[in-house]
This record gives sequence, structure tokens and C-alpha cells, in this order.
Amino acid sequence: MALSQIMCLDDSYINLCTNESKPDFFYSEDQRLALETLINDGQERFEEYVKTNSIRPFLSELELVQLNRSVELYTCNGDSDAAELSLRYWPERSDYSLPDLDIGWPTSTSRTHIKEIIRKMIVQAQKVIAIVMDLFTDLDIFKDLLDVSFKHKVAVYIMLESAGVPHFLKMCEKAKLRVRSIRGIEFFTHTSKKVCGSQSQKFMFVDGDKAVSGSYSFTWTASKLDRNIITVLSGQAMDAFDKLFKDMYVMSNAVNLHKINLDTEPKPEPAFQTAPVLLPSATVALKLINPKYALVCSNHTPSKKDTAKIESFKQMKACQRFH
Repeated sequence: MALSQIMCLDDSYINLCTNESKPDFFYSEDQRLALETLINDGQERFEEYVKTNSIRPFLSELELVQLNRSVELYTCNGDSDAAELSLRYWPERSDYSLPDLDIGWPTSTSRTHIKEIIRKMIVQAQKVIAIVMDLFTDLDIFKDLLDVSFKHKVAVYIMLESAGVPHFLKMCEKAKLRVRSIRGIEFFTHTSKKVCGSQSQKFMFVDGDKAVSGSYSFTWTASKLDRNIITVLSGQAMDAFDKLFKDMYVMSNAVNLHKINLDTEPKPEPAFQTAPVLLPSATVALKLINPKYALVCSNHTPSKKDTAKIESFKQMKACQRFH
């Protein structure tokens, strides 16, 4: 159970406002309801629900197919309200009692979610991020990479298994990244034929001094449904990841992101604001009051007394110039 889930069970816990842009973002009620729609009503209704509720598409085409194929009918033995199980809060049904490890076992009540670890490593990167992955369709991680690439000028290299490239390209928008594809070991025959394995290695190499490796893929289903384990490494082991990535980079093929059909983003309409009324300064106010400047103000009609003063002032100036 993730730490963010454990904290939500505490009655005294104040749930801080978070969103998809933050690494500790884990649960989305919108996504849960969309997934319920997919499982119960199919992909077409799911897409309608996502569009109607302005939910960012979080499942790739591959994940949609896999989820539809894996749907099973759940029956709860002896439970009369089994149909309402999906509406119940998960700890009531999903918690299991711990096994009786009578000779001792360390107490651990929470853990940090793998995706949170990945995202924090990305947002904290300062120099370079090198990724080797089989599937990459997670929009949250992709946006994190775009942010560090554009805003913090971190170099980002992504190497994907060849079969996963089309799914990645469907997710892509405008990006300044280096993306390449790679396959497994090739076996050639004397008859000019070959077979090729798949790229099973998955790791992320950050700033030359940190790496995370394991079974975790950068997908929504890996984050929410699959069981995974990762190892976070530092120290001398980084030399091996450094060399491995460079060797694989030489053997990989470039993926041209410029050939992707990109939809132009709509320009936001300008927000019209009422201009504030500026109060006249003391100097301007003095000029408006003084008869000498009264004719400057178009809305002011001078009185006979003011007109006489102005004519007298003009005559005095004329006499001074004459003498």
C-alpha cells in the first residue's frame, strides 16, 4: 500500500491540494470512473466519457486492448450486495491479514510508489536523463521529461524497444528529445535470414550518478495494475550503466519525431480587462484648476471672469516682449 493511500486513512490528515503535474499525485477519481466505463460499457463509451469530462487520455491503444481482453466476471461467495462492491472504499475489501511470521519480521506499514520515485528523480535531474524502456505511454512521466528538457535544459535520451515505438509516437506532441529504437540480439543464418529477440532491459540513468532499474514500464497499467519492483542505484555501479547505454545507443536506430502529424494547439482567446481609472496627479489637478490652463480641458467652459484674467495675462506678456 502506497504512503499516500495510508495517509488518506488517517482522520486527522489534511489532504493537500495536488494535481497530475506533481510527482506525489497518485489517485484520480476521474480516471477511476473512466475505467469503470471502459470495463462495463466498452471502448466507445469510454472515449465519449473521457471527451465529455475533459479528461486527459491516460490509456494507450495497446492498454485499451489489453484491458478489454482481461475483463473477468467477479463473484463474491455468500455476499448479497456483491453488485455494489465497486462503490465501496477499497480498504474494507482489499486488506489482508499479515502471515504469522513467528520468528520475527520488520514492521513496515507503507511504501513510496514506484512512479513517485521515477518522477522525483526526473524533476530533480540537472544534467542528463537516459531511458531504456520497452513501452512508454505514461503522459505524466512524458510531461515531466518535457519540463526538465525545456525549462531546465536537461539532455534527455530515450531508447525504446522497436515494437513500442508506434505507441510512444501516438502519445508524442512537440518535443525536443532524442528518441531511438532498439531490438534484441539478432541471429543470422547461412540462407540470409535472421530472427531477432526483444529489448528486455529497462532502466533510467540520471546525471551520471543515479540509476533505477527493474520490471517497471512507463505505462498507466504498470503504475496502477501491474506488480513491479525496481532498484535505485548509485556509486560505482553507474559506470556499468554509463557504458551499457552508450553501447546500446550505437546499435540503435533514430526515430524522427518531425514526421509525426501534430495537431496545432488552439490559441487562447485574449482576456479583456477593464482599464483602471487613473486619478490625476497633483500637478495635473493644479493645471486643471488654474485659469491659465482652463482652455486645455475640452469639457471646461470658462466663465467671464476667467476669460478676463486670461486676456489680461496675454496683454501683460505682450507688453513685456515689446519693451
